[in-house]
Parts: sequence; structure tokens; C-alpha cells
Amino acid sequence: MYRILTFNGYVAFNVPRFVTALGSVLLLALAAVHAYVLVTTTPVPPYFTVYCAALITGCVCAVVAIGPAVKHVLPQHGWRLGGLVCVLYVGVYLATRAVSLPAVAALTGRWDFAPGTLAFACAGGFIALYGSVLVGINVAYPQRQDWRD
Repeated sequence: MYRILTFNGYVAFNVPRFVTALGSVLLLALAAVHAYVLVTTTPVPPYFTVYCAALITGCVCAVVAIGPAVKHVLPQHGWRLGGLVCVLYVGVYLATRAVSLPAVAALTGRWDFAPGTLAFACAGGFIALYGSVLVGINVAYPQRQDWRD
């Protein structure tokens, strides 16, 4: 299975700064969509405010950890935190499409809510990018592909 996921080592990219920047942009977009929904939705129940604040905080902390490569351990934890936040968001998103939550019926129970779809695309994109980093197709800053000709 690993050989299939890594394309047997024939496909690999050595653009660590681009991969890191793309991961950061996807996480910040996920946080921005939630901030937009939090600001534009009225009235907002307290549990939704706490959920949005936790998600935004998780995204921002992951971006801060991914960004500066002072030590090699910090970016790894940032990618893990970002992956965890995105997987949790996807789970909550899918669950709230099936079941409507009280006091936010306009946001849940529907598949045609545009900010939710955009946030889902950002989270899915980050999960896919992180997966490509884990299997070695991409590398994230400060790492590099160790290619020899």
C-alpha cells in the first residue's frame, strides 16, 4: 500500500517553502471562514462561539508553529496540530450536515451553506497536503529532498 501511496518513489517535489506557505494559507483560510461566520451570524449561541474560538486558535497556533523553523521539532508539531484541527473540523462538518443543531439551524443540516463548503475544501486540502508530506511526495520547510544525481 505504501508503494501505491508514494507512486513507488517516482513522484516527488522539492519545494519546501511553497508547501509550508500553502499549508499556512489553507489553515488561515479555514480560520478566516470561521471568523466570518462568527461575525455575520446573529444570534450566536455560546457553544458555537467556543467552537469557533477553539478552531481559530488551533489554526493560528499551527501556523505559528509551522512558520519559523528555529528547531526541527516545532514545525512537525505544527503540522500535526493543523492535521488534528482539520480532521476534527471535517468530522464536525459531516456530523452537522446530518443533524441540525439548536440555535444555528441556518448553519447546520444543509449542504448548500457556502462558507461551510469553502472551509471543508480548505480542511480537505490541508489534510491532503499533510498526507503528501507524510508519505514523502512533498517536503515542508525546513526539510529538503536529499536527491543525488
